[in-house]
Amino acid sequence: MRIGLNIVRRTIIDMTHPFLYRALRVAEIEAGYVLVPKAQGPFEAGPRLGIDTRLPFVLGQTEEHAVRQHQWKQNGFPTSGVSTTPHLERARFYAVPGGVIVEVDRRLFSMYEVREYVVNSILGEHPVDIAVPDDDEIILVRDGAEPFPKQLIVRVMVLDRSVG
Repeated sequence: MRIGLNIVRRTIIDMTHPFLYRALRVAEIEAGYVLVPKAQGPFEAGPRLGIDTRLPFVLGQTEEHAVRQHQWKQNGFPTSGVSTTPHLERARFYAVPGGVIVEVDRRLFSMYEVREYVVNSILGEHPVDIAVPDDDEIILVRDGAEPFPKQLIVRVMVLDRSVG
């Protein structure tokens, strides 16, 4: 399904990677090991100068702007999306010593109305816009509910305090 300019929502789960991983933020740990977006509302954003400058330039709110801004230079802007990766070792890279990594089951996404945005596919025409291509980042979005359903998380890994 095409959304706006150059956006393709994944509707078929890549079963070679049925699980995604995320190093939780403190707020997500304190909420009970759940995925909590940094912002609420639709997963869309208006263009930002210096970020959303590709031609043809699209004015207005788009999902593509939200994808680019979400992961921009690894700091990103708050969106209603949550970053994940299909690679456990990449989640470990982002985790702090003593932190928590969760394993998320993609096969449950349709049941809980979770959409995924595959950053490398959406921004692939301009690879310099992808903050960390090796992450194979997948942004998860669920409209209208905070936090994401706990049932999506099938494993919680608490890391040793001496090792990230």
